Amino acid sequence: MFLKNTIKQTLLPSVPENILNIVLVDPPDYPNIGDSAIFLGQMNFLNIHFPQAKVHFIDHRSYAKGQKYLLEQADCIFFQGGGNFGDLWKRHQKIRLAIMNEFSHKRLIQFPQSIHFETQNSIKETADAIAKCAHYSLFVRDKKSLEFARHNFSCTTELIPDMAFYLPTIVRLPAKSDVFCLLREDKELLVNKTEAINQLLKAKALTYSYSDWVVEKAPLQSKLNLWLCYLIKRYPSQTKLIQPFYEKLRLHYAHTNLTRGIALLSEGERVVTDRLHAFIMSTLLGIKNYTFDSLGGKISNFHHTWMTESDLTYLLNEVDDLQDHL
Repeated sequence: MFLKNTIKQTLLPSVPENILNIVLVDPPDYPNIGDSAIFLGQMNFLNIHFPQAKVHFIDHRSYAKGQKYLLEQADCIFFQGGGNFGDLWKRHQKIRLAIMNEFSHKRLIQFPQSIHFETQNSIKETADAIAKCAHYSLFVRDKKSLEFARHNFSCTTELIPDMAFYLPTIVRLPAKSDVFCLLREDKELLVNKTEAINQLLKAKALTYSYSDWVVEKAPLQSKLNLWLCYLIKRYPSQTKLIQPFYEKLRLHYAHTNLTRGIALLSEGERVVTDRLHAFIMSTLLGIKNYTFDSLGGKISNFHHTWMTESDLTYLLNEVDDLQDHL
């Protein structure tokens, strides 16, 4: 509740009162449960505090001539929060910068992100886009990102927790084993610890299972989304007809992802992970979790900023550190 109140008290003053038209840029269209949790937390925030407003979506696949009327009529443009602010996930940064450059006169708000850049050129490109904006508010979710932003960017930057903490109450399901391991397999993987964790759990005679929540084959909702994005780009004059179906599908997909994530994390009495939202959602579900860092320090930075007092989550450096906890 404390983290949710922190979001409310810090974020709300940046949003104009009585807004009627909102655009949320780049809600997830892929099976990453963490980003879906962020998206639904953002939607809950907007629905609670701006019930009179219509919220429309655009993303890097759909953004084209036909959707620009949504941005032109928007009272406020929000950008999806998460961990893709920088040059590690280029497609997300590209759409962000494109809209910041073209609609720099609008009220622009970045939901909380972790910042990670590899090159000075990318930093400058982002700084130049921010400098053009008349009303741009940047929210970050860890102290390292806050320090970086205030050093490199000429905009108001504030620190708030991840928007998944604005989810409606979620409830765990009955556990099926002692431990559930959710370990990433993408380019944010810092060190592969799977085999070492496997050996430790076997040595302790614990029942366990493994998964990563973004490696599933794309479900039907994802394929339908690709088709709708194609139609929006191919037939811009029909966007107003297609847009409602596109938006309903995006919300349905996010809820499906969140439900799948709750089921996965509930499999174990405890969770071992190296995904930020596996430990955030485990904490929200009341599941004790043991978390290793990912590339760029995204998890450790967030943990040190917000979660050091939690009695549910433990940040670990090495697999051997699990010995005293399991």
